[in-house]
Amino acid sequence: MTNNIEETPTQRDFFARPDAEQSDFLAQTWCNNCMEMDLGMKNPKEFESDHRIWIEGECVKCGSQVITEIVYEDEE
Repeated sequence: MTNNIEETPTQRDFFARPDAEQSDFLAQTWCNNCMEMDLGMKNPKEFESDHRIWIEGECVKCGSQVITEIVYEDEE
């Protein structure tokens, strides 16, 4: 039997990332409310759950919640 319930997210320390990574993640965003990209994010919180890592924050322009999922590409 497959369990489709995602585990409870664990908060991670976004600010433990190198400054360059923080800047990139905070700048490269998509806001569903503004329908614009790269407006920026403030008040970031990083989470991990069920093999996913994402950052939640607020759009710098409108204040709506924005989520950036972090995907690591395999280097082959």
